[in-house]
Amino acid sequence: MGIRSFLRRFKGVSQNHLSSAVLILALVAGGLLLGFSRIPYNSAMVDLSWPNCGRLPKEYFSKAIVGVTGGLDFHANNCAGNEASMAETYELYVNTGNPGLPKINRFNNNPLACRGSSLLICNSFNYGYHAATYALRQASMANLHSALWWLDVETDNSWTASKNANRADIYGMLEAFSAVSFLKPKIGIYTTTNQWHAIVGNWTLGLPLWLATGSTSKETAQHACLSSSVTGKPVSMTQYLSKDGTLDYDYNCQGLASTSPA
Repeated sequence: MGIRSFLRRFKGVSQNHLSSAVLILALVAGGLLLGFSRIPYNSAMVDLSWPNCGRLPKEYFSKAIVGVTGGLDFHANNCAGNEASMAETYELYVNTGNPGLPKINRFNNNPLACRGSSLLICNSFNYGYHAATYALRQASMANLHSALWWLDVETDNSWTASKNANRADIYGMLEAFSAVSFLKPKIGIYTTTNQWHAIVGNWTLGLPLWLATGSTSKETAQHACLSSSVTGKPVSMTQYLSKDGTLDYDYNCQGLASTSPA
């Protein structure tokens, strides 16, 4: 239905009023489009989370990988929805961690009933399961849904001295994601070689790797695509920093989506 046909449905609208209404709507629509076109477009991939909340970029990106948790498990990133709206497409990532006993005992019987000498391993699984469930709930509350989630595995978060317990924690997270029957998202791992080995040891669980480089060079990120993967799958994506250190850029190792600035 055209604007004129729509407006004629209302009694008492004269032709002059119709002309005025059409002009006003045209000006408003034009203004909105003009305003949107003023937002600089950047074909880069970036990752955004809670550190960016107070200083969101004034750009519109090709793709964003958005953190739904606020740096720690069971902490929300309250601006995740706004960050996802800054890109044409987005994926999601979630922080991981395992604070160990006694903190993880609050999940002693769900989903596994934990008893005896395996208490640390069992409760680690339960803790990871609930951490992932929390992240999924936060994403749903922000109306964010992705077919690919990344698990952020870093030594900055709490981990036990037991690499087996830390593995159990990640297994618990994977189980929670696999239980999302309507989506069953694919999972990847964000980490570095040293951090991965420190947390879970030599564990190749067969998931794609998003490799952090710590560099401000796109060329370094490109070269890192050829790195040996600690997860058993090829490096899928690498991360590097903007020159001023305020933004994280990502390079797609398959060359499908990124022409990030150097």
